[in-house]
Amino acid sequence: MSTVSHRVTPEYVSRRQRIITATRSAYQDILIAYDERYGHVLYLDDDLQIAESDQAYNQAMVDPIADAGLLDHILILGGGDGGVLQRALELGARRATLVDIDSKVIALSRDYLTGLCKSAFDHPRARVVVGDAFAWLDEGRDAPYSAIIYDLTMEPVREDQSRLAFIDEIIRRMRDRLIPGGMITMQCCSGHDKALARDVRMALARSFPYTEQRTVTVPSYWEPWIFASARLEGSAGE
Repeated sequence: MSTVSHRVTPEYVSRRQRIITATRSAYQDILIAYDERYGHVLYLDDDLQIAESDQAYNQAMVDPIADAGLLDHILILGGGDGGVLQRALELGARRATLVDIDSKVIALSRDYLTGLCKSAFDHPRARVVVGDAFAWLDEGRDAPYSAIIYDLTMEPVREDQSRLAFIDEIIRRMRDRLIPGGMITMQCCSGHDKALARDVRMALARSFPYTEQRTVTVPSYWEPWIFASARLEGSAGE
C-alpha cells in the first residue's frame, strides 16, 4: 500500500530485496520478497502491501475496536495476509470472519508471512472465506457485526464510478451491517495524500456521528500512513 512503490522500478528491486517466490493468480501478480530489516514482504502487482515487521498496521486496524469493547463478531474485508485477523484473535475477538477473493495470497501468507499471521487461519474462532468481499457485504451474510475492518483498496472497482462516490458507497454499506454502537476501521492513504484523507474524513462524517483519523508509522512503508475509525450511536447491548 505504500505509495513509494509507484515508480518504474519496483521497490523490491530498488531496496535490493531477495525475491523468494512470484506467481500470478486469477486476479493479480503476487510476489514475496525478503528484507533483512523487515522480514518477508508481500507485493501485489508490484505494490508493497505489508511486511512481517509491520505490526503497527494491524494494531491501527484492530486496537480501536478492542478499546471500544466491540470484539463480539468482527468482519475483515480483504486482509489475506492474515495479520489483521491474528491481531483480532490475540486481543480476544470471540468470532472473526475474513473474506478475501484471492486464495493464493492466503496460501503464500501461510507459508511466508508467519510473523504476521501465525496460525490465525486455522484458529477455532476464525472463519476464512475465499470470495468477493463486496458481495459478502451486500448479501449481509452473518450480519450484523460488532465491527468491520476494511483492508481493501480506496480506488473504485467500477470504471463508471468516481473515487469519492466509491468511498461514500462502501462506507454506507459497512454502516448498514453494524449493530447499534458498532464501529468500522480502515486504512486510508499516505500521510502526504491530503486530498484522499479529506475525502475519507468527509465520507465518514456523512455516515457516522463519531469519527477519527490518526497517522501511524508502518516500518516498511517509509512514509506516514493514515488510518480511520468511525462509530455509530448506541451500545453493543442494544
